[in-house]
Amino acid sequence: MFCHRCGKPQRELPDVFAPEPHDEEPAGEPVPPPAAASGLEPAFSPEINFHNRVAVRICLFCAVVASVVSSLPLGVLSVFWLLLTLLASGFVAVYLYHRRSGMFLATRAGARMGWMTGLFYWLISMIVFAMKMVAVSGRGGLGAILREQMEASASRDDANLQEALRILDSPQGMATMIVFVLFFAFLFFTALPAIGGALGSKVMEKEN
Repeated sequence: MFCHRCGKPQRELPDVFAPEPHDEEPAGEPVPPPAAASGLEPAFSPEINFHNRVAVRICLFCAVVASVVSSLPLGVLSVFWLLLTLLASGFVAVYLYHRRSGMFLATRAGARMGWMTGLFYWLISMIVFAMKMVAVSGRGGLGAILREQMEASASRDDANLQEALRILDSPQGMATMIVFVLFFAFLFFTALPAIGGALGSKVMEKEN
């Protein structure tokens, strides 16, 4: 590499003091730039489920309000009022979620939010039902109350009445009837708010 007489380099040497090139970033997908801090919500709506705290709070609030409103004593209009209240609970839940988050829910998401509202309504109804059962336990329980109502609204010679009374006298029959009523109430109390939620999402979509 060097001349043995004068010490002159015989070929070009690398510059050991030159700065080393920076390590290149490994190849891969480009990292998207951070979003501008504009304070706007993302363009997509979070999933509507029980992990969405905003949705859960709104559904629970609408269910409590619907439970109070539907219990108003309206006589012959009570059934119609219950239907209207359940539909409105799902609709209002979707509307409040839109106002709270600024998001427009799809039809399926709106129906899911209405179903969650109906589920909370059903749970509240079951709690109220259990409290009533405790209150009437001193009068012979649910069977005695139903027997009094049936005997007061039908003739004692009615064959259907006698069959119903026979079912009430059987523990298995009473349990079957209670399970059937609870299952039917679950379907009824969740289906109508789900329909209302789907309608609410359609209305919000048109406004968008």
